[in-house]
Amino acid sequence: MSVALHGNLRDFGIGEVFQLIGQQQKTGILEVTGNGGRIRIVFDRGAVVRGEHVGPYEHAALGDQLVRSGLVPPERLLALERSVQDGEGDLLTLIAQRGELGAAQLQEACDLLTQNTMFQLLRWTQGSFHFTAQPVVGEGDATKRIPAEQILMDGLRMVDEWRTFDVDARELDTIWKRAEAFAVFRERAAGDSEARIARAEQLFALIDGRVAARRIVDLARMGEFDGVLWLSRLRRAGVIEPLARVVAPSRKRLAFAAGRSLASASSIAPFAALALAILGLVFARGSATGATSDASALARTGRIAMERALLRNAVEVYRLRHGEWPTDLQAALGDSPSSMAMPDPGAYYFAHRGDNFVVLLPEE
Repeated sequence: MSVALHGNLRDFGIGEVFQLIGQQQKTGILEVTGNGGRIRIVFDRGAVVRGEHVGPYEHAALGDQLVRSGLVPPERLLALERSVQDGEGDLLTLIAQRGELGAAQLQEACDLLTQNTMFQLLRWTQGSFHFTAQPVVGEGDATKRIPAEQILMDGLRMVDEWRTFDVDARELDTIWKRAEAFAVFRERAAGDSEARIARAEQLFALIDGRVAARRIVDLARMGEFDGVLWLSRLRRAGVIEPLARVVAPSRKRLAFAAGRSLASASSIAPFAALALAILGLVFARGSATGATSDASALARTGRIAMERALLRNAVEVYRLRHGEWPTDLQAALGDSPSSMAMPDPGAYYFAHRGDNFVVLLPEE
């Protein structure tokens, strides 16, 4: 019979739960449910194997992380999710088997996801937990496992330090602009190692006055804590300034059901003018070939590019107006101010997750 431990975080804090699991060197799964959703932490003999938010399928949070970090294109994640639906394997196994990423990149993404998850969990003060002792088979690299007590000490230090960070930096929906050259920060951070300054410069290089901090931190492949740390230091050194705060869309998930796979996108949708330019280039290529069938195929490609751009733009306009994603493409088009003839939304597939979305033809 498996051993179970359950309770409420108000009576038994998450730190005490970790200490108990670590000291007893337990193997199993801890699930914590709170206002921030449901988090699952996998332990092997008192060490943390991985941690993630529970999604509609196994390793769904990892898929989100890979797209946000720019490691997997959103269209490719959509195809992988369909394979998961078809019972071909879990996402982690499929990525490894199909050579989507190198082992080092995949491990880096898993570690980053676990780090972010643990940092979020250690700030929870309300919710319930349930630990079930059970075997853990084939879970991650055994050499990378970190004792629960070490993660707890590091995490609590991070939580304490978090309170000292710049208030604007802690809001990852803030858009930043550069105020001084990075050389100014380098001069004022003379006591830091070159490796640490390089990390700060990596983040600084992504700041362009248009993209929210959350996206910048993801592309820099930093955890939430490290990203906010460097944003705070850059701000206090006077080399960046806050511009505005974007309206955060709601983070409701769509159901993971047959024929309705989820997907993400890694960039803001292009505007219709760009699609029209693409369409013109496609027609030019078709005329140059002199082949009617080729021209027809290229014209279709151009039309799809234009329609997709129009739909994506309509979705973005809806999000900026309402602060949340539309339920479907029809809702987005009904709110669009465009005077252009819009395509049939039923001919395209729309899905969103977090701050991203994708518009595809059903067969893609």
